[in-house]
Amino acid sequence: MIDQDEITRRLQDWIDQMEKSGKHAELDKINRYVSEFMHALNAIPRPDFNGFSSEQMHQMINRPLEAGGPVQLRQLTEEQMERIPVMRQALHLMNALAENEMKLTTQGYMPPKIVAELYELGSHSWSTDWYKQKNEPKTEEVQVLRAVLKECGLIKTRVGKMSLTAKGKQLLADHNELLRTMMLFLFMDYNTGWLDSCEDDEVGNLGRLYSLWLLHHYGENWRGTVFYADEYRKAFPMLNVGYAYEYRIFNRLFRFVGLCEINEGDEFKGRNWGREARKTEVLDLMFAFEEPKSTN
Repeated sequence: MIDQDEITRRLQDWIDQMEKSGKHAELDKINRYVSEFMHALNAIPRPDFNGFSSEQMHQMINRPLEAGGPVQLRQLTEEQMERIPVMRQALHLMNALAENEMKLTTQGYMPPKIVAELYELGSHSWSTDWYKQKNEPKTEEVQVLRAVLKECGLIKTRVGKMSLTAKGKQLLADHNELLRTMMLFLFMDYNTGWLDSCEDDEVGNLGRLYSLWLLHHYGENWRGTVFYADEYRKAFPMLNVGYAYEYRIFNRLFRFVGLCEINEGDEFKGRNWGREARKTEVLDLMFAFEEPKSTN
C-alpha cells in the first residue's frame, strides 16, 4: 500500500516534469492528476483484501449490495425463499400478524407457542436446543428476528400487542423486497454484538460482506472459524480480532440467516467442537459474487 509520503513524492515528481517541459502546473491540472492517480491507486488489487481493491472494499462496507458491487442479492422464486431459514421465520410471524394482532406476555415477550414455531423454522443452535421450553429470553434466534423486523420498521408493539406496520404489510406482498430490506439491515446496520459483553463494536460489524465473500470463497469444506478470523485480520489489522469475531459472524449472523452450518452435532464432539463452519447451498442461492483480480 502506498503511504501519504509516497503520494506526495509522486505528485512533486509530476510537477517537476511539467515544469521541465515548459508547462505550468495549474491547480486544476494538479487536482485532475491527483484524482486520476488516486482512482488508479484505489483500483489496484490488494493481497490483504484477497485481491479486492480498496475501492471494492469501500463499496462492500459503505454501499452493500448496490449495483456494480462485488456482492449482489439475487432475485428468488417463492420456492427458493422457502429454503432460507430467516425468511421462513419472518414470513411465518408476519403472516400471523397480518391476520391478528399478537398479545404479548405480561413481561412483553411473544407467547412460547409462537417462539417454538419460529425456532423450528429457523437454524438451530445447541445453546437453544438445550432448553425444552422455548421462550423468547432463552431463544437468541427469535430475539434477533424480532429486533430485525422492528428495526426494519416491519412490526411494532403498542399497549402489550405486536402488529404489522404499514411498511410490513406492503413488503409482505413483495418477498424479494422484504428479503433485500432485511439483508441490507443485517449486513450494514445490525450490531452483531448487542447480546454479548465484548466492548469492541466494530469487530464482526465492519466489512460483513467481505466476511460473506470469505465464506463463499473458502467455505466449501469444513474450516476452523479461526481461519476466517485470520483472513479478516489481514484486511482490518486495526481491530482486536478474536473469538468475538468468530461467534458474531458465524453464530449470530451467518447461521441465523441460514448461510452456514457449524460443527455442533454429536459426531463432532471431542475436537474443535463448535469452532468449524462450512457454507450451505443457501449462500450461493441468495448471493452472486464477483471474484477479485489476482494479485500475482
